[in-house]
Amino acid sequence: MSDEPTEPKAPSGRFGASIRTRLLSGIVVIVPLGITVLILRFLFLVTAGYLTPVIQHAFGPLPAFYVAAISVVVLLALLYLVGFVATHMVGRRLIGLGEAILLRIPLVKIIYSAAKQAIEVLATPSGAAFKAVVMVEFPRPGLKAMGFITGAITFPDGRRLYKVFIPTTPNPTTGFLQFIPPDEVMETTMSVEEGIKMLVSGGILSPDRLTQRPTVPARPAPIREDLAAK
Repeated sequence: MSDEPTEPKAPSGRFGASIRTRLLSGIVVIVPLGITVLILRFLFLVTAGYLTPVIQHAFGPLPAFYVAAISVVVLLALLYLVGFVATHMVGRRLIGLGEAILLRIPLVKIIYSAAKQAIEVLATPSGAAFKAVVMVEFPRPGLKAMGFITGAITFPDGRRLYKVFIPTTPNPTTGFLQFIPPDEVMETTMSVEEGIKMLVSGGILSPDRLTQRPTVPARPAPIREDLAAK
């Protein structure tokens, strides 16, 4: 029996993959949260920076807590006002004019466009845009791609096809729009929220097993009116 010390065994491949998956999952959760906190902090500091002298001039010296509370209220009111203006015709035209100017600046165009598209996708209620998570053969037979049903459309020959948006990952603001017959669409039991998480995480945050929603056997799947509704 040898007295030589034995070297510690390296972690198995499965254990190493598990650690890597957990670390990446943590990054997927923390990074968006950190970006949100930084943006809100920036807006708060800008608002508080401009308001602090005004508040102290109007009310005299106040504790920092009261100044912060007033700044938060003003920030929320400012966001509401901007949203109110943006939903009206004149406001939309003014914002469109400002965006047209920004989009003429090379570097600003890239940053502004990407940020706006990402915010619009995340801010839009998922139920209003996407009806169901499906799997389709794309980009060629034999390969599966995840997509979202956005409605249905009737072609001139009378065929009623699903409109399926197949987004890219991890950026869901781009993708492919396909018109697919119902019998070639595999509807899953995943919720739209689960599908979006799986998409933006590159498949890291995904269920262990994919389950197909039950369909009527021995005949083509019909167009579901609740999914085809605009």
